[in-house]
Amino acid sequence: MSMAGVGQNFTININISGVVDLYGWEFKLRWNSTLLDAVNVVEGSFLKQGGNTLFITPTINNTEGYMIVDCTLLGDIPGVSGNGTLATVEFHVKTVGECTLDLYDTILVSSAEQPIPHTAIDGYYYTLVRDVAVINLVASATTVNVTVENQGNQYTETFNVSTYYTLLTDPLIGTQTVTLEPGANATLVFTWTPPTCGRYEIHAEASIVPGEVDTTDNVRTLIIYISGGSSGGSSVGGCRGMLQ
Repeated sequence: MSMAGVGQNFTININISGVVDLYGWEFKLRWNSTLLDAVNVVEGSFLKQGGNTLFITPTINNTEGYMIVDCTLLGDIPGVSGNGTLATVEFHVKTVGECTLDLYDTILVSSAEQPIPHTAIDGYYYTLVRDVAVINLVASATTVNVTVENQGNQYTETFNVSTYYTLLTDPLIGTQTVTLEPGANATLVFTWTPPTCGRYEIHAEASIVPGEVDTTDNVRTLIIYISGGSSGGSSVGGCRGMLQ
């Protein structure tokens, strides 16, 4: 299982386990080309333990999403046995998604030029998403309730949530720090006292976490009218709040 964020690079290893007398190998690897681009392939250390190797320049097709990689020992020498890394592949993440890293048409050859029976095991990639959001905002003449959510898929996030009101300036109502596990949400309550009756825009903002791509939902606003009179609603200083 591999993961990385959009715009980031990550590497995977093509490993071998329990092999006996490996002299040469070849593999093909397929992926979703709309999500990933292959950046580089380098030979691993496993076969080099047996002597000099010929690592043929890999064929990489990022349009169709596949590569062909092969390597062999040189000379009349025995193959290598055991466990290790045949190659390391580097990918670049283009967009959010998930896909199988399909290892297929694999060939293992012994020093006697005989095929070595084996089983190939695929890998899997999914995009690391770090995303926090303000998902609801409710205000009255006394309180502002802000519901925030960790919409990421891996990390517990700690971030600040701030609320403001706009009349002629943008005074800060308050800031609170919240910690949420992936998929969790919480409602934060801010108390405030409107300085006068009138039309206010309430603004709630969650701070951006490292690696966050979708930041448009970090902010939410609403309009509240603080009117005069004492009947109905919550009243403070002769004003009461009405949402719109």
